[in-house]
Amino acid sequence: MTATREYLRQAASAGLADEAAGFGFVADRCDDPFTGRRQVLVEYCDPGLPASPAALEALRTALRARGHEADAVLLRVAGDHRLPTPWRPRLTYVRHDRSPATGAANTSSPVGLTVRRATRADDPRVRDWLVQAFRNAYPGQEIRSGHPGVADIMAAPGRLSFIAELHGEPIGHGTVLTSEQDSVTGEEFAELVDTLVDDAQSRRAAIAALVAAAVEATEGRPLCGHVVHPYEPEAARGADSVLRALVAGDWSVDHCFWESPW
Repeated sequence: MTATREYLRQAASAGLADEAAGFGFVADRCDDPFTGRRQVLVEYCDPGLPASPAALEALRTALRARGHEADAVLLRVAGDHRLPTPWRPRLTYVRHDRSPATGAANTSSPVGLTVRRATRADDPRVRDWLVQAFRNAYPGQEIRSGHPGVADIMAAPGRLSFIAELHGEPIGHGTVLTSEQDSVTGEEFAELVDTLVDDAQSRRAAIAALVAAAVEATEGRPLCGHVVHPYEPEAARGADSVLRALVAGDWSVDHCFWESPW
């Protein structure tokens, strides 16, 4: 990950830039919008920091010395680099390789499966699917249709949603935000924020078709997605399985936010 000079300049001006064991980093308080968990987000660090256990511990010491009150630290780590205990993955971003969709090619589509662009009339259904997706990612949280995380997606100017139908009946969606920008690198990209399919028998084929539609609609810019790693062991294992399947197909890990107790 290469931070832009403007990003680093602004971080320094705001007093958010610091160093630990000789490595630079940028950090600020950023609580989890779904759980309310108090967090300090290390949005950027020099590439060598995650590879050094001593630097990782020095980072936590430096953050505590700032006087923050928090429950956890989130550290953005480029690529598929694994961190030692007590760090654990919390949110992994993946990037589509833009090759022909192997998932769609290797999955036989059920008769009657189609994908179309969503219309305004589909908004209530898309909103319900997004609510369900966030409830799946954050078990035990009371997430309703008016939650800011859901409302922001629905209101995003660059939102594109696709509807998977089986014999004309909607069974799932894929929703893409087409005008995103990485605040650290400055890169513009599209984000596939959710795919959810209710019909279990058609799920694999429908998701492959929804991803293929997102790839085609966002040609010319990177397409990213993400996997949330829940705390509950069973849900966490499910997220790991999803991530392994993505990486075995058309996706690769771009970066991951790793969490450590305060």
